[in-house]
Amino acid sequence: MRKFRLAVLECDTPIEPVVEKLGTYAKIFDTFVRRGLEGYIEDGGAMGVDLEVTSHQMVDMEELPSFKEVDCLMLTGSKHNAFEDHPWITRLVDYCRLAYETTDIPLVGICFGHQIIARALGAKVQRNAGVWEVAVDQVDLTPEGQKLFNSDKLFLHQMHQDIVATLPEGSVLLGKSPKCEIQGFYIPKRVLTLQAHPEFSEFIMDQVMRRRFEQKIFTPEVYESGISRASKEHDGLKVSKVIWKFLLEDL
Repeated sequence: MRKFRLAVLECDTPIEPVVEKLGTYAKIFDTFVRRGLEGYIEDGGAMGVDLEVTSHQMVDMEELPSFKEVDCLMLTGSKHNAFEDHPWITRLVDYCRLAYETTDIPLVGICFGHQIIARALGAKVQRNAGVWEVAVDQVDLTPEGQKLFNSDKLFLHQMHQDIVATLPEGSVLLGKSPKCEIQGFYIPKRVLTLQAHPEFSEFIMDQVMRRRFEQKIFTPEVYESGISRASKEHDGLKVSKVIWKFLLEDL
């Protein structure tokens, strides 16, 4: 049986109702990747994978995992801004850059994680002119994205107003949406990122939307639009299975 060591780099802590019901991002991502692995195997993918998931809190400056002890680095989302220079953010950017330049460890980034990896690879990350993209929305896939996901579009939860503004050198664009031109990028065998949140559920989205509306972060228009789409079906499981295809196969 093949052992696979996946390190989840937690870049935030969910709001209280989410933690109470589903746990931290480490637990949410553990569930997300295990469901994807099960689906990948059921679809005829690799057999006999002994998955070990470890978690490492980035905001609190916990010790970074040794490159010798991991087979994949997976970066989570966050309420923080990936373009800022807080010590924990710059340390994470430098760590991802070092992993990319000195090892063959694949990097997987979700939302904030997508932006951090892009920054580590020299791309520009910035605020999207105050435009929020929230709840289940359509991502139109590029030819490379269609090949990877075996579809021409994905429906995924979104929760961001920051974007990757330029593609890292050597990467290919996976998809775009009306509010975000770079919804993910890909470097064979090395990097797979998504701006969306495939690990989110209706419950998570509903709780985040309500909290940010109460905090007056969201206007009534953004809130009503997002809540109306929070319960829509999405392709999170498909994305998780493709992540395993990326990690275990030569694409």
